[in-house]
Amino acid sequence: MQTNTIRTEVLQYIQDHNLTQSEFSTRANINSGSFSRLINQNKPFSMSQLDGITKAMGLGEDYFYSRFVGECFTLTAPDWRRLRPFLIRCAEVGRLDCTELILSNLLDNTNYGSLLFEVAEELFHRQYKDAAKLIYESVSVIEKYQHSERLALCQYRLFSLSISDNLALNLRAATRFEPYANRLEETDQLEAIKHLSHVYVSLHEWHKVDTLSEEMYRLASIQYELSLHPKRKTSEYKKPFRPFYFYMLYARLLQSAVYEQYEDYEKAMEYTLLYTNADEWIRDTSDEAQLIIRQFNDFSTANQYLLRLFMGELDYLSKYVEYIASQPDEIPHALCNIVRVANKFNINIDGILDRFQDHVPYRKYNCAFGEYNGPIKADEYASLLVNLAKYFLQYDRVLGIDILLEGLEFSGSIKSDSITIKCLTLFNQYRELANHEQLNKFNNLNSEVYLSHEKNSLNAHSK
Repeated sequence: MQTNTIRTEVLQYIQDHNLTQSEFSTRANINSGSFSRLINQNKPFSMSQLDGITKAMGLGEDYFYSRFVGECFTLTAPDWRRLRPFLIRCAEVGRLDCTELILSNLLDNTNYGSLLFEVAEELFHRQYKDAAKLIYESVSVIEKYQHSERLALCQYRLFSLSISDNLALNLRAATRFEPYANRLEETDQLEAIKHLSHVYVSLHEWHKVDTLSEEMYRLASIQYELSLHPKRKTSEYKKPFRPFYFYMLYARLLQSAVYEQYEDYEKAMEYTLLYTNADEWIRDTSDEAQLIIRQFNDFSTANQYLLRLFMGELDYLSKYVEYIASQPDEIPHALCNIVRVANKFNINIDGILDRFQDHVPYRKYNCAFGEYNGPIKADEYASLLVNLAKYFLQYDRVLGIDILLEGLEFSGSIKSDSITIKCLTLFNQYRELANHEQLNKFNNLNSEVYLSHEKNSLNAHSK
């Protein structure tokens, strides 16, 4: 059975309601002459005309959308003046099926690459992320043989839109985007490298973090020096998301974290001192600069205390605790480190855990630069749970089993293989402490982990 065109349904409505075309066009707020030509010449409607007739007929806003897509390509040659507003409207009302129909008809025409990219950018910045993602993917297909900056920016947007608390999917997104990063403008590269680094921090891929942070520092320092050149005008370069010196400091912060994980605490201390007292060389007196300098000084102070703790100078524990107590958003990160120190040196921290117990539940936290990276904080919470469990189990406290099971469940939900393995290993080590109910829960979670791993393996092989 053939589907009626929009034109035939409009004419049927006019007939059923005993209206003249002029009367209907008035209701639809369309010029009567224009409406007559549309009907008699069987031309596709514009977006505003479609809105008018839909409203005049008392129908839902998107009632004709599927047919509208077809008529845009069958009644006439594609007209961007008609397609562009329709793509935006589809995003606004959530008709991604119609977005996909339009895109499927444009994939073979490279002339639409730049036009579609502009729409994707508008939707991206207006937070219509699902629609933007579809269009970026289409632009990537259209330009897949072009080594263009636009293609690289599409891949960067797709990477940004793909990041979630699912660490396995984040790795896939990072792997797909990374080859395109160096095709971006230097100013965009810096933010892109920062986000790539975050993915690899959450995955404990410290060699990747080291390489990326070194590249971040190299790019940022070159651009910072160029920005200070007296003959270089601000208009000559694209302004980065944050000042160039921010990325220089952030790269050093990442590098200090890398060497802390390598347990090379002396080297980590060297890098920690490199993002301290940045006011001595930053030639910027703005409020933003002062905020950045203060925040990195705070990071440095806390991390110097922490590194001394890892080096066995346990007298610094009270100083570290009092310092982070005044910075609530830093307490969860500090607790994770304190538990690691306690496990390493076999010290009792019950009092500290009681003091900061309200900061243990998983939630979002902020620093001076906005919300902390979600996947990093999710991985950190999973690490906190397994380390807390280890702490309690060392003292044969059954509470450790409950925390360990919570850690196993949480690490499974974020697809953190490394933390999941730690949980499984630790449970088997202390299995005799578990009661019947805890054993049943462990067996169920273990089965879920196995099935999830098998599913991920099948998905990976199918791609």
